[in-house]
Amino acid sequence: MQKFDDEPSMEFNNINTAYNSIRNEFNRDLLKNWERGKTGIPIIDACMRCLNETGYLNFRMRAMIVSFAAFNLWQNWKNFSHFLARKFLDYEPGIHYSQIQMQSAVTGINTVRIYNPIKNSKLLDPEGKFIKKWVSELKSVPKEYIHEPWKMTKIEQEMYNFSISDNYFSPIIDIEQSRKNASEKIWKIRKGSKSIIHAKKIIKKHVNT
Repeated sequence: MQKFDDEPSMEFNNINTAYNSIRNEFNRDLLKNWERGKTGIPIIDACMRCLNETGYLNFRMRAMIVSFAAFNLWQNWKNFSHFLARKFLDYEPGIHYSQIQMQSAVTGINTVRIYNPIKNSKLLDPEGKFIKKWVSELKSVPKEYIHEPWKMTKIEQEMYNFSISDNYFSPIIDIEQSRKNASEKIWKIRKGSKSIIHAKKIIKKHVNT
């Protein structure tokens, strides 16, 4: 909260201005699918539907949905931060905007974390209980495919009375390729002199004082 009082502009501007040149493409359709829990990535959809109904997610899930929007969908954090602010029942601007920027990797001083939603899904919800609770379309899908239902063959879909095209959605983004592209773009800027100079100023202002 003290950081926010000292620099309230972080609600609207990148803390590190070296990142002002990235994520300028705004895709309303991608964000709408993300907001509604219709991305075709079960764990992301479950998280978004849970948030929409309850106003709460734990920290890991919050970080993951931000990472997905910022890195996989490659959307500017300013295009979705206010949506999340309206959803979180425990919203506190001093925490919210600094965390959003950190998870979007536009501070230049924090570790770049690009969450793999499939890996996290298998690790944190191995049986798919959370997914099936919030994504009812996947209730008939066995746990072997609950994290990646698009990998089911047509015969397997018929066996479980399920169809990707009729009952659910195909992924709106390629997880691995989008993570790779995002990592290359972020690190190119992070290693640049402008980012490093601004990072030192941020550390001096917000960390060392």
